[in-house]
Amino acid sequence: MTTRLLTGATGFVGGAVVLELLDRTDDHIHALVRGEDAADAQRRLHEALVSMARGYGRADLEDAVARRTTAIRGDISLPGCGVDPAELPRVDELWHSAASLRYEEEYRAEIERLNVGGTRNVLDLARTSGARTVNYVSTAYVAGARRGAVPEGPVTDVSLANNCYEETKIRAEALVREAAGDFDRIRVLRPTVVIGHSLTRHGLNWSGMYGFARQVMVFEKLARRKVGTLLDHARMRLIAEPDCPVNLVPVDIVARNAVSIALSDSPETYFHLGNSATAPAGQVLSTIMRLVGLREPEWVTDPDTFTALDEQLDKGMAFYGSYVKNAKKFDLSHTEDVCGAGSCHAPLDPEEIQEYVLYYLRRQPTYVEKSGPTRTLHPVVA
Repeated sequence: MTTRLLTGATGFVGGAVVLELLDRTDDHIHALVRGEDAADAQRRLHEALVSMARGYGRADLEDAVARRTTAIRGDISLPGCGVDPAELPRVDELWHSAASLRYEEEYRAEIERLNVGGTRNVLDLARTSGARTVNYVSTAYVAGARRGAVPEGPVTDVSLANNCYEETKIRAEALVREAAGDFDRIRVLRPTVVIGHSLTRHGLNWSGMYGFARQVMVFEKLARRKVGTLLDHARMRLIAEPDCPVNLVPVDIVARNAVSIALSDSPETYFHLGNSATAPAGQVLSTIMRLVGLREPEWVTDPDTFTALDEQLDKGMAFYGSYVKNAKKFDLSHTEDVCGAGSCHAPLDPEEIQEYVLYYLRRQPTYVEKSGPTRTLHPVVA
Protein backbone atom coordinates (compact mmCIF):
# COMPACT_ATOMS: atom_id res chain seq x y z
CA MET A 1 0.00 0.00 0.00
CA THR A 2 1.28 3.46 -0.97
CA THR A 3 1.04 6.37 1.47
CA ARG A 4 0.38 9.66 -0.31
CA LEU A 5 0.48 13.24 0.92
CA LEU A 6 -1.04 16.02 -1.20
CA THR A 7 -1.05 19.79 -1.09
CA GLY A 8 -3.90 21.64 -2.79
CA ALA A 9 -6.39 18.85 -2.08
CA THR A 10 -9.21 21.35 -1.52
CA GLY A 11 -8.46 23.01 -4.87
CA PHE A 12 -9.65 22.34 -8.40
CA VAL A 13 -6.98 20.01 -9.80
CA GLY A 14 -5.75 18.70 -6.44
CA GLY A 15 -9.24 17.71 -5.35
CA ALA A 16 -9.93 15.94 -8.63
CA VAL A 17 -6.66 14.01 -8.21
CA VAL A 18 -7.69 12.92 -4.70
CA LEU A 19 -11.02 11.61 -5.98
CA GLU A 20 -9.28 9.78 -8.83
CA LEU A 21 -6.84 8.17 -6.40
CA LEU A 22 -9.70 7.12 -4.11
CA ASP A 23 -11.48 5.58 -7.09
CA ARG A 24 -8.51 3.71 -8.54
CA THR A 25 -6.54 2.64 -5.47
CA ASP A 26 -7.26 1.31 -1.99
CA ASP A 27 -4.71 3.65 -0.43
CA HIS A 28 -5.22 6.16 2.36
CA ILE A 29 -4.64 9.78 1.41
CA HIS A 30 -3.19 12.48 3.64
CA ALA A 31 -3.67 16.13 2.69
CA LEU A 32 -1.98 19.28 3.91
CA VAL A 33 -4.81 21.70 4.71
CA ARG A 34 -4.95 25.09 6.39
CA GLY A 35 -7.24 25.39 9.40
CA GLU A 36 -7.67 26.93 12.82
CA ASP A 37 -6.92 23.54 14.33
CA ALA A 38 -6.77 19.89 13.26
CA ALA A 39 -10.55 19.46 13.45
CA ASP A 40 -11.12 22.52 11.28
CA ALA A 41 -8.62 21.28 8.69
CA GLN A 42 -10.35 17.89 8.59
CA ARG A 43 -13.75 19.52 8.19
CA ARG A 44 -12.52 21.74 5.34
CA LEU A 45 -10.98 18.78 3.54
CA HIS A 46 -14.04 16.56 3.77
CA GLU A 47 -16.51 19.32 2.87
CA ALA A 48 -14.47 20.29 -0.21
CA LEU A 49 -14.05 16.71 -1.43
CA VAL A 50 -17.68 15.75 -0.87
CA SER A 51 -18.83 18.87 -2.72
CA MET A 52 -16.56 18.01 -5.64
CA ALA A 53 -17.65 14.37 -5.68
CA ARG A 54 -21.30 15.42 -5.91
CA GLY A 55 -20.54 18.05 -8.55
CA TYR A 56 -18.71 15.48 -10.66
CA GLY A 57 -21.51 12.92 -10.38
CA ARG A 58 -19.47 10.72 -8.04
CA ALA A 59 -21.48 10.77 -4.84
CA ASP A 60 -20.51 7.10 -4.55
CA LEU A 61 -17.05 8.29 -3.41
CA GLU A 62 -18.38 10.09 -0.32
CA ASP A 63 -17.80 7.05 1.89
CA ALA A 64 -14.20 6.75 0.66
CA VAL A 65 -13.66 10.43 1.42
CA ALA A 66 -14.84 9.89 4.99
CA ARG A 67 -12.85 6.71 5.58
CA ARG A 68 -9.68 7.16 3.58
CA THR A 69 -8.67 10.84 3.74
CA THR A 70 -6.97 12.58 6.64
CA ALA A 71 -6.06 16.24 6.90
CA ILE A 72 -2.72 17.37 8.31
CA ARG A 73 -2.95 20.96 9.43
CA GLY A 74 -0.32 23.06 7.69
CA ASP A 75 0.48 25.98 5.41
CA ILE A 76 2.91 25.83 2.47
CA SER A 77 3.98 29.43 3.07
CA LEU A 78 5.61 28.46 6.40
CA PRO A 79 9.00 26.76 6.89
CA GLY A 80 8.45 23.02 6.89
CA CYS A 81 4.86 23.87 5.91
CA GLY A 82 4.21 24.53 9.60
CA VAL A 83 3.97 20.80 10.31
CA ASP A 84 5.35 19.08 13.38
CA PRO A 85 7.47 16.21 11.95
CA ALA A 86 6.06 13.98 14.70
CA GLU A 87 2.61 14.35 13.11
CA LEU A 88 3.78 13.18 9.69
CA PRO A 89 3.20 9.66 8.46
CA ARG A 90 5.97 7.94 6.56
CA VAL A 91 5.20 9.12 3.02
CA ASP A 92 5.92 7.24 -0.20
CA GLU A 93 4.62 9.80 -2.69
CA LEU A 94 4.06 13.54 -2.34
CA TRP A 95 1.91 15.58 -4.73
CA HIS A 96 2.28 19.35 -4.78
CA SER A 97 -0.56 21.18 -6.53
CA ALA A 98 -1.21 24.09 -4.16
CA ALA A 99 -0.39 27.44 -5.77
CA SER A 100 -1.45 31.03 -6.21
CA LEU A 101 -3.16 31.56 -9.57
CA ARG A 102 -2.86 35.33 -9.37
CA TYR A 103 -0.82 36.98 -12.09
CA GLU A 104 -0.92 40.73 -11.39
CA GLU A 105 2.43 42.40 -10.80
CA GLU A 106 1.02 44.23 -7.77
CA TYR A 107 0.71 40.85 -6.04
CA ARG A 108 4.21 39.66 -6.96
CA ALA A 109 5.38 39.25 -3.36
CA GLU A 110 2.40 37.03 -2.49
CA ILE A 111 2.70 35.01 -5.70
CA GLU A 112 6.43 34.42 -5.15
CA ARG A 113 5.86 33.52 -1.50
CA LEU A 114 3.35 30.79 -2.40
CA ASN A 115 4.60 29.51 -5.75
CA VAL A 116 8.35 29.68 -5.22
CA GLY A 117 8.76 29.78 -1.43
CA GLY A 118 5.87 27.34 -1.03
CA THR A 119 7.47 24.85 -3.41
CA ARG A 120 10.75 25.10 -1.50
CA ASN A 121 8.90 24.42 1.77
CA VAL A 122 7.00 21.47 0.29
CA LEU A 123 10.23 19.93 -0.99
CA ASP A 124 11.65 20.23 2.54
CA LEU A 125 8.51 18.53 3.84
CA ALA A 126 8.95 15.76 1.27
CA ARG A 127 12.50 15.15 2.54
CA THR A 128 11.35 15.17 6.17
CA SER A 129 8.54 12.72 5.47
CA GLY A 130 10.85 10.32 3.64
CA ALA A 131 8.99 10.63 0.33
CA ARG A 132 10.69 8.86 -2.56
CA THR A 133 8.52 10.34 -5.31
CA VAL A 134 7.44 13.94 -5.88
CA ASN A 135 4.73 14.86 -8.40
CA TYR A 136 4.69 18.61 -9.02
CA VAL A 137 1.66 20.16 -10.72
CA SER A 138 2.92 23.07 -12.79
CA THR A 139 1.36 24.63 -15.91
CA ALA A 140 1.89 24.11 -19.62
CA TYR A 141 2.18 27.88 -19.87
CA VAL A 142 5.71 27.90 -18.53
CA ALA A 143 6.11 27.96 -22.33
CA GLY A 144 5.34 31.67 -22.03
CA ALA A 145 5.67 33.62 -25.29
CA ARG A 146 6.97 30.61 -27.23
CA ARG A 147 5.12 29.84 -30.46
CA GLY A 148 4.72 26.60 -32.40
CA ALA A 149 5.60 23.16 -31.06
CA VAL A 150 6.18 22.98 -27.29
CA PRO A 151 8.02 19.82 -26.20
CA GLU A 152 7.56 17.98 -22.90
CA GLY A 153 10.88 19.02 -21.43
CA PRO A 154 12.57 21.47 -19.07
CA VAL A 155 11.97 25.22 -19.40
CA THR A 156 14.71 27.43 -18.03
CA ASP A 157 14.28 30.83 -19.70
CA VAL A 158 12.33 33.07 -17.30
CA SER A 159 12.36 35.85 -19.90
CA LEU A 160 9.75 33.87 -21.87
CA ALA A 161 7.15 34.42 -19.14
CA ASN A 162 4.18 36.62 -20.01
CA ASN A 163 3.43 37.47 -16.38
CA CYS A 164 4.42 36.94 -12.78
CA TYR A 165 2.44 33.69 -12.47
CA GLU A 166 4.26 32.03 -15.37
CA GLU A 167 7.60 33.30 -14.09
CA THR A 168 7.08 31.82 -10.63
CA LYS A 169 6.05 28.46 -12.06
CA ILE A 170 9.25 28.35 -14.14
CA ARG A 171 11.26 29.11 -11.01
CA ALA A 172 9.34 26.51 -9.00
CA GLU A 173 10.03 23.88 -11.66
CA ALA A 174 13.73 24.74 -11.34
CA LEU A 175 13.56 24.02 -7.59
CA VAL A 176 11.97 20.63 -8.26
CA ARG A 177 14.56 19.84 -10.91
CA GLU A 178 17.43 20.80 -8.57
CA ALA A 179 15.98 18.55 -5.84
CA ALA A 180 15.82 15.49 -8.12
CA GLY A 181 18.84 13.88 -6.47
CA ASP A 182 17.03 13.74 -3.14
CA PHE A 183 14.27 11.47 -4.46
CA ASP A 184 13.94 8.31 -6.50
CA ARG A 185 11.66 10.04 -8.97
CA ILE A 186 10.26 13.48 -9.75
CA ARG A 187 7.52 14.26 -12.22
CA VAL A 188 6.44 17.65 -13.52
CA LEU A 189 2.79 17.59 -14.61
CA ARG A 190 1.68 20.53 -16.75
CA PRO A 191 -2.06 21.09 -17.28
CA THR A 192 -3.20 23.48 -20.00
CA VAL A 193 -6.34 25.63 -19.43
CA VAL A 194 -8.43 23.51 -17.06
CA ILE A 195 -12.22 23.70 -17.39
CA GLY A 196 -15.09 21.88 -15.67
CA HIS A 197 -15.93 18.19 -15.62
CA SER A 198 -16.48 16.65 -19.06
CA LEU A 199 -19.86 15.18 -18.10
CA THR A 200 -21.35 17.51 -15.50
CA ARG A 201 -19.44 20.74 -16.42
CA HIS A 202 -18.94 21.32 -12.70
CA GLY A 203 -15.92 23.41 -11.77
CA LEU A 204 -14.35 24.85 -8.70
CA ASN A 205 -11.63 27.33 -9.59
CA TRP A 206 -13.09 29.94 -11.90
CA SER A 207 -9.90 31.11 -13.61
CA GLY A 208 -8.68 30.67 -17.18
CA MET A 209 -11.63 30.70 -19.60
CA TYR A 210 -13.99 31.55 -16.75
CA GLY A 211 -11.81 34.45 -15.64
CA PHE A 212 -12.11 35.93 -19.11
CA ALA A 213 -15.90 35.51 -18.94
CA ARG A 214 -15.90 37.32 -15.60
CA GLN A 215 -13.92 40.22 -17.06
CA VAL A 216 -16.32 40.49 -20.01
CA MET A 217 -19.30 40.52 -17.63
CA VAL A 218 -17.76 43.37 -15.64
CA PHE A 219 -17.00 45.28 -18.84
CA GLU A 220 -20.51 44.78 -20.26
CA LYS A 221 -22.17 46.21 -17.16
CA LEU A 222 -19.87 49.24 -16.99
CA ALA A 223 -20.06 49.90 -20.73
CA ARG A 224 -23.86 49.64 -20.81
CA ARG A 225 -24.07 52.35 -18.17
CA LYS A 226 -21.99 54.55 -20.44
CA VAL A 227 -23.47 53.92 -23.91
CA GLY A 228 -26.76 52.18 -23.13
CA THR A 229 -28.46 50.31 -25.96
CA LEU A 230 -25.72 51.32 -28.41
CA LEU A 231 -23.88 48.31 -27.02
CA ASP A 232 -26.55 46.08 -28.60
CA HIS A 233 -25.44 47.24 -32.06
CA ALA A 234 -21.71 47.54 -31.45
CA ARG A 235 -18.77 45.30 -32.27
CA MET A 236 -15.91 45.64 -29.83
CA ARG A 237 -12.39 45.36 -31.19
CA LEU A 238 -10.14 42.67 -29.71
CA ILE A 239 -6.47 41.96 -30.33
CA ALA A 240 -6.43 38.23 -30.94
CA GLU A 241 -5.63 35.63 -33.57
CA PRO A 242 -9.07 34.07 -34.13
CA ASP A 243 -7.54 30.87 -35.50
CA CYS A 244 -5.09 30.51 -32.59
CA PRO A 245 -5.72 27.11 -30.93
CA VAL A 246 -6.84 27.36 -27.30
CA ASN A 247 -6.09 24.25 -25.26
CA LEU A 248 -9.05 23.67 -22.93
CA VAL A 249 -8.98 20.40 -20.98
CA PRO A 250 -11.71 19.05 -18.63
CA VAL A 251 -10.57 18.60 -15.05
CA ASP A 252 -11.48 14.90 -14.91
CA ILE A 253 -9.22 14.17 -17.88
CA VAL A 254 -6.38 16.05 -16.18
CA ALA A 255 -6.87 13.99 -13.00
CA ARG A 256 -7.28 10.69 -14.83
CA ASN A 257 -4.10 11.14 -16.84
CA ALA A 258 -2.12 12.53 -13.90
CA VAL A 259 -2.96 9.48 -11.77
CA SER A 260 -2.22 7.09 -14.65
CA ILE A 261 1.21 8.68 -14.96
CA ALA A 262 1.80 8.44 -11.21
CA LEU A 263 0.85 4.76 -11.20
CA SER A 264 3.12 4.00 -14.16
CA ASP A 265 6.80 3.15 -14.43
CA SER A 266 7.44 5.76 -17.11
CA PRO A 267 11.02 7.06 -16.96
CA GLU A 268 9.94 10.48 -18.27
CA THR A 269 9.86 13.57 -16.07
CA TYR A 270 7.74 16.11 -17.97
CA PHE A 271 4.13 15.53 -19.03
CA HIS A 272 1.65 17.89 -20.67
CA LEU A 273 -1.88 17.34 -19.37
CA GLY A 274 -3.71 18.89 -22.29
CA ASN A 275 -6.28 18.27 -24.97
CA SER A 276 -5.35 17.06 -28.44
CA ALA A 277 -8.62 18.62 -29.67
CA THR A 278 -8.10 22.37 -29.42
CA ALA A 279 -10.69 25.08 -30.09
CA PRO A 280 -10.08 28.26 -32.13
CA ALA A 281 -9.68 31.34 -29.95
CA GLY A 282 -12.23 33.23 -32.04
CA GLN A 283 -14.86 30.59 -31.38
CA VAL A 284 -14.26 30.57 -27.62
CA LEU A 285 -14.16 34.36 -27.24
CA SER A 286 -17.18 34.94 -29.50
CA THR A 287 -19.21 32.39 -27.50
CA ILE A 288 -18.38 34.10 -24.22
CA MET A 289 -19.19 37.57 -25.55
CA ARG A 290 -22.48 36.45 -27.08
CA LEU A 291 -23.61 34.78 -23.84
CA VAL A 292 -22.78 37.93 -21.90
CA GLY A 293 -24.81 40.03 -24.35
CA LEU A 294 -22.17 41.45 -26.69
CA ARG A 295 -21.73 41.20 -30.44
CA GLU A 296 -19.09 39.02 -32.02
CA PRO A 297 -15.89 41.08 -31.78
CA GLU A 298 -13.91 42.57 -34.61
CA TRP A 299 -10.44 41.00 -34.64
CA VAL A 300 -7.54 43.44 -34.96
CA THR A 301 -3.77 43.13 -34.68
CA ASP A 302 -2.92 46.41 -32.93
CA PRO A 303 -4.67 49.04 -30.79
CA ASP A 304 -4.39 51.94 -33.27
CA THR A 305 -8.12 51.83 -34.06
CA PHE A 306 -9.28 51.35 -30.47
CA THR A 307 -12.03 53.49 -29.03
CA ALA A 308 -12.09 54.32 -25.33
CA LEU A 309 -14.38 51.32 -24.75
CA ASP A 310 -12.10 49.02 -26.74
CA GLU A 311 -9.20 50.17 -24.55
CA GLN A 312 -11.22 49.42 -21.43
CA LEU A 313 -12.02 45.90 -22.61
CA ASP A 314 -8.41 45.31 -23.68
CA LYS A 315 -7.18 46.37 -20.24
CA GLY A 316 -9.49 43.85 -18.58
CA MET A 317 -8.23 40.98 -20.72
CA ALA A 318 -4.52 41.84 -20.53
CA PHE A 319 -3.69 38.55 -18.81
CA TYR A 320 -5.66 36.47 -21.31
CA GLY A 321 -4.19 38.11 -24.41
CA SER A 322 -1.18 35.81 -24.48
CA TYR A 323 -3.47 32.76 -24.63
CA VAL A 324 -5.26 33.94 -27.78
CA LYS A 325 -2.06 34.91 -29.59
CA ASN A 326 1.29 33.13 -29.94
CA ALA A 327 -0.22 29.89 -31.27
CA LYS A 328 1.19 26.83 -29.50
CA LYS A 329 0.92 23.09 -30.04
CA PHE A 330 1.71 21.19 -26.86
CA ASP A 331 3.42 17.86 -27.39
CA LEU A 332 1.45 15.12 -25.60
CA SER A 333 3.70 12.17 -26.49
CA HIS A 334 4.89 11.34 -22.96
CA THR A 335 1.34 11.44 -21.62
CA GLU A 336 -0.14 9.39 -24.45
CA ASP A 337 2.66 6.82 -24.19
CA VAL A 338 1.51 6.13 -20.62
CA CYS A 339 -2.22 6.75 -20.86
CA GLY A 340 -2.89 5.39 -24.32
CA ALA A 341 -3.94 6.76 -27.71
CA GLY A 342 -6.95 9.04 -27.38
CA SER A 343 -6.43 9.60 -23.65
CA CYS A 344 -5.89 13.33 -24.24
CA HIS A 345 -8.72 13.73 -26.75
CA ALA A 346 -11.81 15.64 -25.60
CA PRO A 347 -13.57 17.26 -28.58
CA LEU A 348 -15.16 20.61 -27.77
CA ASP A 349 -17.65 21.74 -30.39
CA PRO A 350 -19.32 25.18 -30.12
CA GLU A 351 -22.34 23.78 -28.28
CA GLU A 352 -20.15 22.14 -25.64
CA ILE A 353 -18.09 25.28 -25.13
CA GLN A 354 -21.37 27.13 -24.60
CA GLU A 355 -22.41 24.58 -21.96
CA TYR A 356 -19.18 25.06 -20.00
CA VAL A 357 -19.48 28.85 -20.11
CA LEU A 358 -23.18 28.85 -19.19
CA TYR A 359 -22.50 26.54 -16.23
CA TYR A 360 -20.24 29.27 -14.85
CA LEU A 361 -22.38 32.27 -15.82
CA ARG A 362 -25.55 30.84 -14.31
CA ARG A 363 -23.80 30.67 -10.97
CA GLN A 364 -23.04 34.39 -10.98
CA PRO A 365 -25.64 36.31 -8.98
CA THR A 366 -25.72 39.26 -11.40
CA TYR A 367 -25.96 37.24 -14.62
CA VAL A 368 -29.10 37.63 -16.71
CA GLU A 369 -29.31 35.08 -19.50
CA LYS A 370 -29.28 36.69 -22.93
CA SER A 371 -30.95 35.39 -26.07
CA GLY A 372 -28.43 37.39 -28.09
CA PRO A 373 -28.96 40.71 -29.91
CA THR A 374 -29.99 40.59 -33.58
CA ARG A 375 -29.59 44.19 -34.75
CA THR A 376 -27.21 45.66 -37.32
CA LEU A 377 -23.51 45.36 -36.52
CA HIS A 378 -21.21 48.36 -36.50
CA PRO A 379 -18.10 49.37 -34.52
CA VAL A 380 -18.75 51.04 -31.20
CA VAL A 381 -18.21 54.78 -30.94
CA ALA A 382 -17.11 56.13 -27.57
